[in-house]
Amino acid sequence: MSRSSRSGKGEVRDVEADYKAAYIAEHASYKASGRTKDADAVAEILRDRYGYDVDAPEEPQQEEEQEETPEEGEPETTAAEAPPEAAVEPKPTVKKAVPARKAAAKKTAAAPEKD
Repeated sequence: MSRSSRSGKGEVRDVEADYKAAYIAEHASYKASGRTKDADAVAEILRDRYGYDVDAPEEPQQEEEQEETPEEGEPETTAAEAPPEAAVEPKPTVKKAVPARKAAAKKTAAAPEKD
């Protein structure tokens, strides 16, 4: 759950955001297991260093993508959209050549001719 951003040299981690996320998870773990002294200590670190109050209700995060509503006259459907076409055509299938079977090693003698 690392916070990172792209720069000219590659990825750069936001270490402070990682520490904050780890402290929040640690606080929740302590609280769930009944270790209130440890939870209070971690809550103090979060308030002092990061300005994060564990007791304050979190604001619900808004969804980035809103549901698309059909336009008037357009029927509602639950069918999934068709996947985009492939940018590259698939490779043609090539049948492997099967080696020819060897002729029988024994040749049978021709039947004698009757007069």
